[in-house]
Formats: sequence, structure tokens, C-alpha cells
Amino acid sequence: MSAVDQTGGEAHAIRLCDHPRAHRQIELARGWGGIAAFGLVGFLALQADVPAWNAGLRALAAGAIAYVACWGLAVLVWRHLALAEAEAARASAEQRREALLEEIERRANAVPDPSTQP
Repeated sequence: MSAVDQTGGEAHAIRLCDHPRAHRQIELARGWGGIAAFGLVGFLALQADVPAWNAGLRALAAGAIAYVACWGLAVLVWRHLALAEAEAARASAEQRREALLEEIERRANAVPDPSTQP
């Protein structure tokens, strides 16, 4: 998915599966979220004297729901983080570009033109 930006160049969509840290942390969040919900609901159900079969079924359902919910939340958070990182990188690159242009202009003005020398 690419689109043409205002300068005529190509701008590529940010994909979280290609992001160096996002993919791993999304996987960790959804995995641990599902396991934590499974364990917590199972423990609480057994403490409430719910039959083991029913407690297991509740724990399994809670684990699956938490797995999907944690995945959605992690993706939501990382979308915002990736956009913020891209904007920060863009701003940094623009600052470096302007500093280099200023340096080039300063050096060009500092060097005398050899054709005007006597």
C-alpha cells in the first residue's frame, strides 16, 4: 500500500508486522494477556467452588477473550507509537537537512570566487 505524497515521492504505509519492536511486543502482550486471564479466572472460579469442568470452561473462554482484547489494545497502542516515531524521525531528518543546507551556504559564501581575484 503506497500513496504519492505532496512532493511527488512515494510514501509507504507503516506496517506493524515490519516494525522492529512492535511485532514482538504485540505477540508478548496477547500471549501473556490470555495466560493471565486464563489463570486468574480459573483460580477465582475454583475458589468460588465452581465445578472443575465449569471452571475450566470459564477460564478457557476468559483466556480467549483476553487474548483477542490484549491483541487489539497492543495494536492500538503500537499504531500511535509507530506514527509518533515516524514523525520524530521525519522532524529529525528535516533538522539535519536544514543544518546541512546552512553549512553549505555558509561555506559557499566564505570561499572567494577565483574568477574575481586579480
